[in-house]
Amino acid sequence: MYYSPAQLSALRFEVRRLRTNVANYQHWHLLQKQKADRFEKVIEKQDQLIRELEKENTQLRKQKNDLTDELEKTRKERDTFKGMVFRPKQYTAPSLRRRGGQPGHAGHGRFLPHRINRYSRAFLTQCPDCHTILPRVQAADTHTVTDLPHWRDMQPVTTEYTIERQWCSLCKKEVRAVPAGTIPSVRLGMNLVTMVMVWRYRFREPFGKIAERLKTQYDLHLSQGALVHILQRTRRWLGPRYEEFLAEVRGSPVKHADETGWRVSGENWWSWVFASQKSTVYTMEETRGGGVPKIFLSGATGLLVRDDYGGYTNLPIAQQSCWAHLLRLARDLAARDDASGEVKTIYEKLKTLFELLSDDVARPFDQKDRQQLFEWYTVDLERISTLPTGATDAKKVQGRIAKQNTRLFTALLHPEGVLTNNQAERDIRKLVVTRKISGGSQSKEGAKTHAVNMSIVETIHKRQLPLLDTLQDYLFAGAAGRN
Repeated sequence: MYYSPAQLSALRFEVRRLRTNVANYQHWHLLQKQKADRFEKVIEKQDQLIRELEKENTQLRKQKNDLTDELEKTRKERDTFKGMVFRPKQYTAPSLRRRGGQPGHAGHGRFLPHRINRYSRAFLTQCPDCHTILPRVQAADTHTVTDLPHWRDMQPVTTEYTIERQWCSLCKKEVRAVPAGTIPSVRLGMNLVTMVMVWRYRFREPFGKIAERLKTQYDLHLSQGALVHILQRTRRWLGPRYEEFLAEVRGSPVKHADETGWRVSGENWWSWVFASQKSTVYTMEETRGGGVPKIFLSGATGLLVRDDYGGYTNLPIAQQSCWAHLLRLARDLAARDDASGEVKTIYEKLKTLFELLSDDVARPFDQKDRQQLFEWYTVDLERISTLPTGATDAKKVQGRIAKQNTRLFTALLHPEGVLTNNQAERDIRKLVVTRKISGGSQSKEGAKTHAVNMSIVETIHKRQLPLLDTLQDYLFAGAAGRN
């Protein structure tokens, strides 16, 4: 193709213009590329910073939850001991209401004693002001004072018995009398032994305090070792009675079980309680394993009320899970600042379900009616446990519900069923108080002794029997082999 000079000139101009544009575009492209590289580095740094911030945020959230748990624990401790903390007296505005009893209200005061042991008449021989001799009169007022004997009149009585070594011509052997109210080869009287048991297992006094009390009040010097030795003897005497109470727990329509920690010679042991409405049986074991309730509840019938500990699950007995533990878990999670709406909803549903269930359990027992209620409550519980939720706290409560399942309603099928394990909680609290005072036991033998003797004392108290007389009868019968 032929191009004229004018066309060639125009083409050359166009080529120069295109070359200039290409150069400009290349320059702009380079600038944009450099800018993009800089933005990439900035974005990369920002991504890294975001990842670090997310990691830090996760750690802070975890710290917040830990601090929340610690705060809740501290709050509970505060509530426990707030009554022991000194509070300065606060000023309150004076009330127009007069002090003392109000008009129309029944009076309150100490009742007069039913029995008067001693009568005494008080009078003056002369006036305390002018010292004029005063005559005796018949007009008088009465005033009753109840007091303890003076400690000088409360000294121990030591008796030396002369026991004749008599010969039985028929049996061809020597026989000896046993003085009334004594135990052969025991140098301490049964009144003293009974009081030591009450001080130790009912009033929860340490051996050192008991020895100090005997020395201060009775001028009786007994070492702590002597006290330990005599209580080990009472354990052997009361052993058959302990087995009798355990058999009563096994055969009771409703029984409770719980466990808590116990220290023995600086090692971690476990104290267990198995209780009914009439009896309380304690035991100290090295383990928290399921073998302990399996042994102590062997052959048991009726209903076992317990917490969510898995050691009871495989026992061949009907079981009722404690509602108090479930509601407490849901309440604590729902009360947290970061609680989800799902867990609050579940908590409200559980409260409503428990109120309805409590009313139904309290109604007169009808087997057919209770079975229908059991099926209805099972459906209601399944709806709560399968509510769609993505919150961790709600899933935790749902997991607890799924684990307990229909054991939350077993009480419906038993005439005397209950929904909480409060009986065992109250009984084992006595051991917890003892643990706080003494710190546990110094030996395995001491732990076993404490379990048996305290079971006897607490069962007598639970049955509302005269504590001192009943305990002494048990001791005499056990020492004589008449249990």
